[in-house]
Amino acid sequence: MTDDVINVSAGIKSVSNAFRILEVVARNHGPISLKEIGRRAGVSASKAHRYLQSLCACGLLNQAQKSGSYDLGAAAMQLGLAGVNRVDVINRAGDDLRYFADELQADCYITVWSKLGPTIVRFERCKNPTASMIGPGVSLPVFTSAVGQVFLAFGAEALVENVLRGESAIRPPESAQEIDEIRLKLSNVRKAGYASSESLLLSGRYAVAAPIISIDDHVVAAVCVVSTDPGIVTPNSVVISRLLGFCKKYSMPKRGYAEETLVEQKIAV
Repeated sequence: MTDDVINVSAGIKSVSNAFRILEVVARNHGPISLKEIGRRAGVSASKAHRYLQSLCACGLLNQAQKSGSYDLGAAAMQLGLAGVNRVDVINRAGDDLRYFADELQADCYITVWSKLGPTIVRFERCKNPTASMIGPGVSLPVFTSAVGQVFLAFGAEALVENVLRGESAIRPPESAQEIDEIRLKLSNVRKAGYASSESLLLSGRYAVAAPIISIDDHVVAAVCVVSTDPGIVTPNSVVISRLLGFCKKYSMPKRGYAEETLVEQKIAV
């Protein structure tokens, strides 16, 4: 066995041990002692202590100063919430997407952010499809597509800065004037609560998109409606109102309180 194989095997084992210890703490209903963690994880107290110190250092666990017991840290909670937002919300919205497309008589899709930009993960065509050239796995332009503008307008500021600086596979703007124009457009999208585009991939196709907002007030996914009807991009159109309502349904109140999300603020409820 080569040194590389040995190192990889040891690394996998270390990750597995760390995850097992993290899982023990997560499944316990409250703080738990070092001795009990080692017993449940099937490792010695000394080995458990080394892993626990590493997990505390990266914020996944916390250790109480008085009792010395361990509990989940802020980083673990953030990971958990992100997982719930990205998987559960998208699955639930995706299951409802077929009925939404039938209701609007338009093609509808859900996108998430990838290294290539907004990427379609769920797509539902109406009885008379209008966007037959696209489907799951297709990545859309960042600056000119409705979904791309939604991700930049409602995403974390770091995402916007990275894209504008070109720290990704996405082509950044070429001039300061272009960047200023993009920032102005994104500001208008935030105020409206949605973005629109026309004739992007196919002539005579109109699109409106809105965000599904996570518990940390950032966009988890963007839902888009595509139609040959130019009326859908008219401000306060029925389609825009129903799209915002759809996204509101799957957006999570921020930080666990019953506060309105950015989407909810655009709708009279």
